[in-house]
Amino acid sequence: MKIASGADRCCRCHIILTTEDKHFYGANCEPCELDNMYEEAEKHSPIKSAHWRWRAVCFGVRVLWSIPYRCRDILLQRVRGRAVARARLQNARRGR
Repeated sequence: MKIASGADRCCRCHIILTTEDKHFYGANCEPCELDNMYEEAEKHSPIKSAHWRWRAVCFGVRVLWSIPYRCRDILLQRVRGRAVARARLQNARRGR
């Protein structure tokens, strides 16, 4: 690896670039170039990330909405069971 002539430095972190770095990555070093690529990819996909955030919010609302109904069903199951048992008992007494 040969150090590039002059004071060629990375645009972000300002380390001195080698000739290999200049050839492969241009004005940045490898870690900074990877960071730039990741940031660009995230910048250009706001719809995708907003879609997944919206799906997460909808899932949370759906779960929170279903909790009272499930609790109600569990509580009413005992009441229904008692009502059915009472009706069976009354029918048995009547001889049906």
